[in-house]
Amino acid sequence: MEAVTSNDALVRHEAFLAGADALRAQGDLTGALARYRAADDLLRALADGDGVPSRAHVVLACTQQRISEVLTARGDLAAALEALRAELALRRRIAGADTGDAQAREHVARVAARVAEVLVLRSAIATFQGGGERGAPATHRRPGEASWNLSAVAGALETQGDLGGALALYREGLAIRRRLAAQDPDNVARAYDVSWSLTGLGGALMLRRDLDGALACFGEALAIRRALAARDPDNARRRLDVSWSLMATGDALADKGDHAGALAALREALAIRCTLADADPGNDGLRCDAALSLTRIADVLVASGDRAGALAAYREGRMVVQALVTRVPARAEWHEDLTAIDAWIAELTQAA
Repeated sequence: MEAVTSNDALVRHEAFLAGADALRAQGDLTGALARYRAADDLLRALADGDGVPSRAHVVLACTQQRISEVLTARGDLAAALEALRAELALRRRIAGADTGDAQAREHVARVAARVAEVLVLRSAIATFQGGGERGAPATHRRPGEASWNLSAVAGALETQGDLGGALALYREGLAIRRRLAAQDPDNVARAYDVSWSLTGLGGALMLRRDLDGALACFGEALAIRRALAARDPDNARRRLDVSWSLMATGDALADKGDHAGALAALREALAIRCTLADADPGNDGLRCDAALSLTRIADVLVASGDRAGALAAYREGRMVVQALVTRVPARAEWHEDLTAIDAWIAELTQAA
């Protein structure tokens, strides 16, 4: 590589990034990736030669982020994980050079969580491609199959040695975000960041079948979100986030066999979603969320032996999805959801 000054390299790097961003916006992921990598090569020698983190390290971290996003979009999760780990190393180095930089520490927490998510995603894909429920709608789980799915994913993670790594990364991010929130207790964004880290950690603990640990995480996240929603009761986004924490809590309780507790959480989530959907008639996403709550409730009712209640919940969910299909016929995933619910109703009807 020809010798260039730091400023020259940064200017040329920005030109590479601008060109790559334009290609990415046009859908040319291959061309964008090539330019992002060229931009990375341009600055890497310069950054590696610096003993102290500099502007070059920050720019390199941003470039690795873009590379990982493009690789993820292309489905190359192994290479995306490599880019994310490179970004995480840079973010840790930057944050370590200035412990008072809250934004730098938040970047570490964010990237650590993303690495953990990709570790879980890779194993989940490998597991389901090896015989899992590839044909099932992504938004629904068949009654009785949730525990098997979680065990299969967890088994793949344990075999690859990645589940422990994912948990460690989630915990690293959570610890950073707890410290940042403690330093700025009135900062709503910081509090929300803690709730997201708790939710990610709880999900990873579910994979390990540490249901008590998962419930503790989901419960703390729920408490944070309830408090934030109470401070701004007209904020629909905050109330919807409460419903997602309730859904996670319900799933964990159901896996523990606490059907009454699970139903209470899931029904509260449903009530929130129905209220939000009624207040925003044009929001199909909220109606889809309500249908998901109804099918989860039906799943738990099946497990508890209440077939009549389960049928009623499935049928109510079917009505919601049918209305969505009628409203937007082109959405293939809603047709798939409708087919799945019909199959579940048929199974229960025949069993009766």
